[in-house]
Amino acid sequence: MTDSLSDKMRALAASHPCGAELKAKADEFDEKTKAHYSAGANRETAKRMLGAWARARRLWSECTGEPLI
Repeated sequence: MTDSLSDKMRALAASHPCGAELKAKADEFDEKTKAHYSAGANRETAKRMLGAWARARRLWSECTGEPLI
């Protein structure tokens, strides 16, 4: 089983110069995901969750050199 993106970001944050930003983006992604599922999974919360994922994924890619897709 693989770790979630936010878990991997928090693990990297401990040793990376962009640690604070990694943690902030991971927290934002988790917050938007939780809001999406607790609000009944509507279109607006889905867009917010997807936006948070995209920002987190882009930062992860920039910090690790891993391709975006």
